[in-house]
Amino acid sequence: MRFGLAHKLVTYLFAALGLMALLLGTTFSPLEATLVVVAFAASWFAEPPLLDRPGYSRFWNIAAVVVLILQIARAMAGEPILSVGVQYAAFLQISRLSHRKTAADYQQIAILGFLHLIAGTVFSTGLDYAVVFFGFVIVMPWMLALTHLRKELDTAHGADSPVLRGELQSRKLATAAFFGGTTLLAVPLFILTAAMFFAFPRVGFGFLSNLGVRTQSVAGFGDDVELGGFGTIRDDPTVVMRVKPKNRPDPPPRTLDLRLRGTSFDRYSQGRWSRSPIAGEDLPRLQDAYIVFRPPKPEDREYEIILDPMEEAVLFLPEGTVSLQLAPTVRAGRNRHRRVTRSPGLDVRYKGHVQGPLTYKAFAKAKSRGFPEDIPKRLRSRYLEVPSGYDRVEALAREVVNGVSNPYAQAQFVERYLRGGGKYRYTLEQPDTEGKDPLQVFLFEAKAGHCEYFSTAMAIMMRSLGLPARNVTGFLGADYNPYGDYYAVRNGHAHSWVEVFIEGRWVTFDPTPASGQVFAAPSGLAVKMRQVIDAMRVRWAEYVVEYNIRDQAKALHGLAAWYRSLRGNRGAKQFGANGQSTGQSEFGPIPFRPDWRWFIAIMSVFGLGVLLVRWRRKHRRQTRAGRQLDPNRDRAVRLYLSLESSLRSAGQARPPDVTPIEHAEELDRAGFAAADEVREVTDAYLAARFGDSTLPLHDYQRLRQLTRGVRTKARRAPTS
Repeated sequence: MRFGLAHKLVTYLFAALGLMALLLGTTFSPLEATLVVVAFAASWFAEPPLLDRPGYSRFWNIAAVVVLILQIARAMAGEPILSVGVQYAAFLQISRLSHRKTAADYQQIAILGFLHLIAGTVFSTGLDYAVVFFGFVIVMPWMLALTHLRKELDTAHGADSPVLRGELQSRKLATAAFFGGTTLLAVPLFILTAAMFFAFPRVGFGFLSNLGVRTQSVAGFGDDVELGGFGTIRDDPTVVMRVKPKNRPDPPPRTLDLRLRGTSFDRYSQGRWSRSPIAGEDLPRLQDAYIVFRPPKPEDREYEIILDPMEEAVLFLPEGTVSLQLAPTVRAGRNRHRRVTRSPGLDVRYKGHVQGPLTYKAFAKAKSRGFPEDIPKRLRSRYLEVPSGYDRVEALAREVVNGVSNPYAQAQFVERYLRGGGKYRYTLEQPDTEGKDPLQVFLFEAKAGHCEYFSTAMAIMMRSLGLPARNVTGFLGADYNPYGDYYAVRNGHAHSWVEVFIEGRWVTFDPTPASGQVFAAPSGLAVKMRQVIDAMRVRWAEYVVEYNIRDQAKALHGLAAWYRSLRGNRGAKQFGANGQSTGQSEFGPIPFRPDWRWFIAIMSVFGLGVLLVRWRRKHRRQTRAGRQLDPNRDRAVRLYLSLESSLRSAGQARPPDVTPIEHAEELDRAGFAAADEVREVTDAYLAARFGDSTLPLHDYQRLRQLTRGVRTKARRAPTS
């Protein structure tokens, strides 16, 4: 590959990785991101003679000042300072790419790309940033080596010299061996990066800690929810949380009938549920445990939940949850426990920012039939409130219960009527209300809808019978991911059900037909690929994004245990009551005890490998030294290669079995228009290549111009 083209390709690849690091965050709107991509692609076509025009350079210099003033004005108008700064950094990269002429310009592009990577660590912590980072590790040695060579060529020959242009067309520098050798430099670079990452754990970024977190918007967990929200995301495969149940069966079932409660709503009006704005109280905490109803017991079920950042800071609770366990964050090297609040309606939320997935544990009673909760006075009437004009709904409710007075039986009758009576069916299609009340259209006309219509109907029917009821949103069901060994909860698992207050306890009822609840786990190649990628995201978040000083201490303990095992575990054995060794170290069980002979064998192989590499390098240097030409002969070779290129373009290529001097004589006898120029260049080449003559730089440049004129002169010559 020609050196100039190779340098351009690597430069654009490096700049593209930097811009991707910026675009992965939330700073750019879709329109701004599209403009950046289009401008980046358009800059590829900026080549001489356009780059040599003074007006072109002046345009980009003025544009840099104008855009800077505009960004300052936006910041003063209230736009986030960091946002406008990052957008200006992207513009500067586009400006440099569109105005690259010298080695200094390429150096500035490399510096900007590296700064973009650093900024990307703030704006994105996901797996996509990991791909960009590994791309940087591989491309950076190429970029540094090629830019350094370009700088040396500029210094030696001048930025606009013909010799430099000839060097940029050379194919001797950007070879496969060059790219392979520089790629190996990525190995120590990666090892150094990993060592620095291990030595310096994340301790928090202060006011930058939440700038790069991308949150998901999921309908149904804000202050209000409108009928129809969950139906629009039923087919959304986006994973919002992962659940790891303790003591699950082996092999694990493909789907899990798990109900994860999010929040509840107490007021219904005109097709919309809303929550009363009542401030929550902090949950009592015992070390890392937050008490919802009581401390955990050994017989309680345990779930580890990995929750992706959402716009609503809701902690989702499995049915029967009595307490939570949430590890503290680490800031400035110290543990900081989060605030967890509970509002009326069992609305449990966390305070503070998150830098990645939030991991917590939930402990739930093995058997649970509702949970006790005192109803605040201001909510008592809300839980019984029925909108005006719902007389027909009340009449239907009384008809369904058929005179039964037991509250639990009444709820069962209504649930069975909506869910299994055959009068209503589940569908993702929205009922056509035509300006009418959506609930009454569902109950008396369409008789089809999704979970929110069924739960709303039951809640209002129970209220019309005088029983407090509320609408609850959360997730129902989870699919097993064999690559990550957890159950994935998707947006499509979002669900809505009802809680009725019976005899001092809130009891759960789900009137949605079975077809609208837990679906069969999806399958296929695309599903497996999504599962693999999601498992990689979890590993990235666990071992990189959430890596902190506690994880470092744990890893150091493991290294200490391994070191003791190399020494035969002297001084680290633990003994039981009978004085016998338990085979345990103070850091836990030692998985193996390496033999010293293995260590010697590994080091011997490593030493032989080092000697082999050094021998090959020495042999390669000696071979290259034997083949290396002096400057005069090197110029002569490049000069004649240029002549042969021009002759091929003119249709007069030299046959392989014809010498250069014979070819020049044949062209002269044939009356070739540029025969004199061919003879002059050929004589100079032979004299410098095989004789004692020299080929000074000024003669080389003059003869190089002659070779370029051969093609033009041959084309202009009249044909017979």
